[in-house]
Amino acid sequence: MKKRILLTSQTEDNIKALYSYYEENIKKTRTDIIVEYSSFHKYKHNKFLYYKLRASQMLKNYSVVVSDYTTSVFSKAQDGVFMSHGYGTKKTPGNSELNIKREMDLYKGIRTKIKNVVTLSERDSTYFLRSTELDKYPLPNYMPLGLPRNDMLFDKEYINTCRENFDLKHNTKDTNIILFCPTWRGFKIEKDFPITKDDWIRFDKFMGENNWKMIYRPHPLERLIDDKIFVDMSNILTINFDEEISTQKVLAITDMLLTDYSSIYVDYLVLDRPICFLPYDRLQYENERGLAIDFSKYIDTPGPKLQNIDDLINYINETKNQDQYIDIRKNAQKNFYQYLDGDSCKRVWGLILALAGKKENHKLI
Repeated sequence: MKKRILLTSQTEDNIKALYSYYEENIKKTRTDIIVEYSSFHKYKHNKFLYYKLRASQMLKNYSVVVSDYTTSVFSKAQDGVFMSHGYGTKKTPGNSELNIKREMDLYKGIRTKIKNVVTLSERDSTYFLRSTELDKYPLPNYMPLGLPRNDMLFDKEYINTCRENFDLKHNTKDTNIILFCPTWRGFKIEKDFPITKDDWIRFDKFMGENNWKMIYRPHPLERLIDDKIFVDMSNILTINFDEEISTQKVLAITDMLLTDYSSIYVDYLVLDRPICFLPYDRLQYENERGLAIDFSKYIDTPGPKLQNIDDLINYINETKNQDQYIDIRKNAQKNFYQYLDGDSCKRVWGLILALAGKKENHKLI
């Protein structure tokens, strides 16, 4: 009988990439499996359709469920595969989550219901789903197979197409793009953001004179700064997740990344382009959330640590003549990646099909 496999997602990145790989490379030859794909992102404003689809899934049995969130459908599967939207930078669970029952119940659910967790490298097993309380439960199989969504960042044709489309839409041909992408904090920040509106005005003028533009991509759960201040600045553009859900498309068109503690720079390492950091509230962030990286080590944070807009301008000017962080990024790639290639989808599907083919799955419909 055919084995049923469910790919279900809330963010559309890794799971969507897996489904696209199935459609292009597996569907025609593996007639012994049925693959269902559901993206709950498109149902976020329609709870009725959300629960209707979820109810229909709970009536079925699956050989394998693959998800990027702690879905209840894992209970309907012989085997489960979980992958987070990002790895590499933060304690999981975070310090502030350890005393929140709802959050810890989610993590416990992963530890108790899911046998396999796909990660980027062996180092992820040292902090992801790890705490004194969680370690009472069985450890999952950490599978450093790579994140499927990053395969596209190894595809030069994909990268060129993304840039061409962006240039047509925003008239940015032959312009350098810097992406400012801060992480989510979830707490009241005690320290003032070190870049003022006047600083941004000065930076906007600098970019206009030096053929640069900046994309501000706020986190979907939080705005670190109010982008209304950019309204009259011709070289700064805000791109929200509602406008472009795919972070990989944004990374593909970016020439330099500015971030803080976001795992987005781990993805961006694939492109081997300049990265800089603005960890202005690092002490509070380490206390509130906790980091799995050391900002004093280049192998963890492969770029300069900035304090103000002048540092950013100086770094941009420095990269005109020489990129001093090439070797540093190479070492960081080895630190964060078990495999630095575009075959993560292939490896993860190898795992899925192996699990679906296990003898004990023969009873599933």
